[in-house]
This record gives sequence, structure tokens and C-alpha cells, in this order.
Amino acid sequence: MKPGVYQDQTGNSTVPNHGGSLIRAVKILTAAFILMMTFLVRLPAGTKTYSYWAVRELIKVYTVLGTWNMDKLTSEHFYVKFKPADRQGAELVLETAEMFYRLVTEDFGYVPGARVPLILYPSKEELNSSFGWDAKESAIGVYWGGAIRVLTPEVWIEEKDPVRFREIFVSSGPMVHEFTHLMIDYLTAGNYPRWFTEGVAQYEENKITGFEFNGMNGSPGQQLYSMKDLSRNFDSLPNQYLAYREAYTAVRYIVDQYGEKALSDLIKELRGGTDFDQALSKILQLDSAGFEACWQEWAL
Repeated sequence: MKPGVYQDQTGNSTVPNHGGSLIRAVKILTAAFILMMTFLVRLPAGTKTYSYWAVRELIKVYTVLGTWNMDKLTSEHFYVKFKPADRQGAELVLETAEMFYRLVTEDFGYVPGARVPLILYPSKEELNSSFGWDAKESAIGVYWGGAIRVLTPEVWIEEKDPVRFREIFVSSGPMVHEFTHLMIDYLTAGNYPRWFTEGVAQYEENKITGFEFNGMNGSPGQQLYSMKDLSRNFDSLPNQYLAYREAYTAVRYIVDQYGEKALSDLIKELRGGTDFDQALSKILQLDSAGFEACWQEWAL
């Protein structure tokens, strides 16, 4: 279960240790379920979906339990946990999440069954530490296991004017991107390649806010990663800017050539447990090699 990360680099995720007998018990159960997931490929689609749901919800419970000593604000569709000094940032995060909720849910035709937990971190170090990441990681938003983790806006937005500050967070912050990761995860029960959820998240973000990551433009004649590279090693590829750009352009290719309905139909196939390559063949009438050739020709 890979985290969906809003920034130029990602890392392997680990469950943080907060202590306490109940939390330790949940951690043990989570580890057991994750071990069980290694066998899910042999299970029928329905069983696989339920097992993934159980793992994700258990991880979400564990994550929220770890915020027991934090303050809480609640809106119609979200709640945010935060430290007292970050109340202003928490209010902005909650307001922005609600602002985009209807747009994203209508695009995907899906409404989460419960309020989505948002966890606000006061520093990059604490956000990274919650996953056991190195200090060099620079994410400002991460979706993983049913919860969205966000770096407080004051850390990365230098603007002092409150109106402009809010505008920057709304247009360049991680809320659409991470909420889209959550939507894809819940819609497909984790049945997607890592590059695909990143590409869809970037596409949805660009569609709603107009935002694109820095470094999205490639160089003429640049050697692209293969679809196999993106599918198997997305987070460990040396050029993460290029990996993210390719994920984005692959999804843009689908929409440009086949329309948003094709993208929606792909997600529906994944939701039903169909392998991604089989879904491509059914919806686009292309096998994996054909898709790679057509997409790379279009992208370049």
C-alpha cells in the first residue's frame, strides 16, 4: 500500500510508533493484515477488495489514534487534527478541502462514506518522521491508508498578505491532489499501478486549479522511462520529475485521445478487480506495449 505524495520525491512508508497498549494492539493487527495482503493476488476479486478495505480502515484507525492529544476541527465532510499553534493553518486546510469536495466527488461519481481525516504537521521533519522518511523528503501532502497528512501552510508559503496567502494555498496546495489519491484508492480498493494514481491526481489538480508541478516540461530527445519502469519502480526511479511528468502525460494522453469517459471506464474496470493491462485492452483496444508506443509518440 503506497502513499500518494504531493511533491517531487517519495519514500517508503512505515507506520509510526506512538505507544500505548491499544495502539500496539492495532499495530500488531495491521502488520498481520499487511502480511495477509501478500496473498491477495490468489484470492477472488470480492475477497481481495474486502481484505484491502479491512487493512486500510485498520491503518486509518491506528493513524487517528496516534493523534489523540491533538486539537480537532470538524466540517461537513472532513475533520482536521492539529497542534494548538497551528489552528489558523488547520482552518485554511479544512476550508480548502471543503471547497474542492463537490468538484472532485462529482468528477469521480463517488462520495466517501465517512468524514475524511486530515492531519496537520507543523514541520517537514515531523511529517517525514510519521512515515520514517529521511530528512531530505520534501512532501507537503501525503495520502496513505485512508487519511490525508498535510504540512501546515505557514512552513512553505512565504507570503505575508493573508489574502494572497490563502490564494497560494488554494491554487498550489495539496488538497485536490491528495483527495484524488483517496478517491482512486477507495474506488479501486488499491487495484492500480502507482504511476496511474499519480497521473490522475495531477490531471484532476490541473483541471480544477490549473496547477502543474515544476519541471513538468521534458527535453527534446529525452529518453523516457518505460511503462514497465513506471509500474514496477515508480518511487525509486532516479529522475522523479520525469517519472511524475510521464505519469501525468500518460493520463493526459488517455483523456486527449479517448475522452474523460475512457478514464472513468478504466477506473470502473479496476474497481471490478480487472488487471490494469486487461482494462487498457478492453477500454482503449491497446495492449500495454501499444499504449506505451502511442502515448510516448504523443507526449514527445
